[in-house]
Parts: sequence; C-alpha cells; structure tokens
Amino acid sequence: MRFQRLHHQSRIGFVKRYLIQLVRVFSHFRVAEQTRNGVNYNRVPCRYADASRMASMIMRNNSENMLNNAPMITLAIQSIQPARDRSQDPFLVDTQQVAERKWDEQNGVYTSEQGNLYTTKRYMPVPYNLTLQVDVYTTNTDSKLQILEQLFVIFNPSIQLQSNENPLDWSNVFEVELTDIIFSSRSIPAGTDDVLDVATLTFSVPIWISPPAKVQRQKIIQQFVNDIHNTESVVDMGFDDSFYDFFSVLDEDSKLVVSPGDYRVKIEQGTATLVNLLGQPQEWAPLIEMIGEIRAVSRLELNISSDSDNHDNLVIGSIVANPINPSQLIFNLDSETLPSNTLTPVNKIINPHATRPGVGLPQPEVGIRYLLTEDISEFFNEWGNITANANDIVQWNGTEWTVAFDSLNTDNEQWVLNDYTNVQYRWTGEDWISSWQGTYNPGYWRLIL
Repeated sequence: MRFQRLHHQSRIGFVKRYLIQLVRVFSHFRVAEQTRNGVNYNRVPCRYADASRMASMIMRNNSENMLNNAPMITLAIQSIQPARDRSQDPFLVDTQQVAERKWDEQNGVYTSEQGNLYTTKRYMPVPYNLTLQVDVYTTNTDSKLQILEQLFVIFNPSIQLQSNENPLDWSNVFEVELTDIIFSSRSIPAGTDDVLDVATLTFSVPIWISPPAKVQRQKIIQQFVNDIHNTESVVDMGFDDSFYDFFSVLDEDSKLVVSPGDYRVKIEQGTATLVNLLGQPQEWAPLIEMIGEIRAVSRLELNISSDSDNHDNLVIGSIVANPINPSQLIFNLDSETLPSNTLTPVNKIINPHATRPGVGLPQPEVGIRYLLTEDISEFFNEWGNITANANDIVQWNGTEWTVAFDSLNTDNEQWVLNDYTNVQYRWTGEDWISSWQGTYNPGYWRLIL
C-alpha cells in the first residue's frame, strides 16, 4: 500500500466517517419470507434516521399517503459525551519516520529501492463516548426475531472495527458494544393500532477525534559521492599546474571516510558504546539527533573485515536506547549475519593446567572438543601422550586425545563456535578473538535509523 499522508479528514468528518461505517454494519441482514415459489431471503435496508426533508419526500413519492417500507433498520446518534476516563496527555506529540518504496511512474509499479522519506508528527486525539440508537421496524414478530437473533449473535457483547487502513492512524480501531434492548414500542395488549412495531437497541461506541497530523518530507543528505580524481589534467579541476605533484599521489580509487566526531564504537556484552579517540565514552543522543531517531527497525552494521569497502562481511544487530547509560545502546545481534563456521564447534575453552578430564571436566566422550589457552604439559597424565600448543583444538577419538586444529601451521582465517557460551571466535593466524566483539574504527560501523 502506498504511503498516504495522515491529514485531517477534510472531505469526510470523523463522526460522519464513523456513521458511514456503522450503517454498513447493519446493512447486510436478511429476512426469510415464505412465498408460493418457495423461500425468499430479502435484504433489510439500513439508513441514517435523521434524513433530510428532500430525501424523506423522495422516499414517500412526494405524498403523505405513502407508508415506509418494513422491515427496515435505522440508526441515529442518541448522545455524544466527553470520555474523561480515556483522556491522556493532550500535548503529546508522537514522531514517526516513514520510508516508502520507490514508485516507478513509467511502469506503474513499486521497485525494491527506497523512495521518499517522511517525518510524521501525530498529536494526541480527543476521546468521546458516542451512544447509538438502532431501531428495527417490522410488521410481524417473526421478522423481528429473525433480525434480532442475527444481531445478538454478532454482538456478544461487542465487535471491533477498523475505521481505515492508514498504518499511522493510532485511533483507527474502535469497538461497538450492545448495552440495552427495548423489544417493542407497542403496549400490551397491542390492540388494533396499525403503527409499525419498533425494537430499539442501544450501542456504546468509544471514538477518537484526531487533530491534523504534520507530515514533512525528509531532505537530509544521507550519502554523497564525489569523484576527486577522474581527470588527467589538474587544470581541468580548477587548480594550478604547480599542484600536480600533490594530485599525482592519489590513486584512481582514492576515498576519504568521515565519521561524525571521528568516533569509534566498542561492542561488548550486548552493548554498543560510543567512544572518542582517547577511548572516553560519549553520549549517543547528539549523534542520533543529526539523522533522526531510534525506531523499531533501527540497526547497527559492523564491518568485521579489514577493508572498509567490503560490504560482504557485515554483522548486523538491532539497537535500543539504554535508559541508564546515555553512552551505550543495547545491541541485539542477529546471529544469521555472522560468518559461517569453518570448524566444528568446541565444547569449551579451557586452561589444560587448571581443568583436565576428571579434574573440573567430565570423563571424555567420543567427539568432545576443547580449545586450549595454554600448552598441554607432560606433567598432567590425564591428557595422555598428546603434544598440543596454546590456541590448538584437541579432540577425543575414543582412545586418545588428538590435535584437531593445529594453530602453528594454520595461517588462513577460521571461525568456530563455543557451544558453552554460544560465542563465535575467529582465528586471525596468530590469536583467537571474538568474531564480532571489539572496537570498530570510523568507516567500519554504520548506524541505520
């Protein structure tokens, strides 16, 4: 659905919009009538009771001798009262950032690219309680019971309706509750009066009347690319020939990456801390206000490669403001974005001197694997005759311990998951480090609001 601006209902007022929808609710009932050709199911019309004089004359064929058709349903507003129990902060302004998909005018379809960005400021709506009177006109008891039984099944005791499809309208859902029933307008006994029998139902409808929303199109520059070296002549670039030596050292792909404040991001234990060059924490709020605000879809992208242009190795997670520490964001990692493990997961990371099979570790089973933080010493008989170094991965094959990963002879990157902590680690060729936790320099992290 294409984004529609949430303005005040200028063509159709709020109350009238509710009435139109309520008329539709009572417009699809039918009554079974026996005829010579079988049973006919006749539709019972519904209209607003307070009709204009011209409409009433047309319905009576411009004659006072015409009677209204029956069965028929009419509805009217009995009362509208302020709902003080539902009143909230009247000065509340809720800001929503909305992005629509790009619209292809030529082909008349949406594309997969991002289109216009909008900022919508919604103001607190005013609550009212609308009391609705619904009259059921019938000529006999059988028709009346048929209509009422259909109504009683639907309103048990209420139904919930949606007034429109605008995803930004926070007052589009309302309820209609049956609160009172008057079965007949006739006296008992009925006598010979030919007045139509009327059953009256009273409904309570809590509604909201919203002030106009303010919609602004965002025009913040999110990204710009400048070609700084796409010419063979510095004169064409507007510089003197004497500057040639300066420009000659630039490569064709030269690029300058700038981060606001030259900040770094430190990721650890589910938090993202903004720090400066000295490692001192900085508040996120001034930086976030430059580009928008945190929403449910906001995320933090981390480039775990050594190349800032490499966008194939991005670790992504959602972010939530930390109400306790303004320099931190709560970072929820999307584990699906982590690199694929190249090694079989290890059961635990251990110091083989402090913990050994039977000493802090269970008796070995086939396939159990440990990542070592120290060399295995010959003084500990629990490891048998194996020779293993720090950063190696050892595995029990059923009869003895073997080296499954030789750190001294492996230079290429490897990834392995620690089943004990559910943390992934990366082998750099020299050390095991967390595959995504650490400090990210400018150009290696990006905040998407």
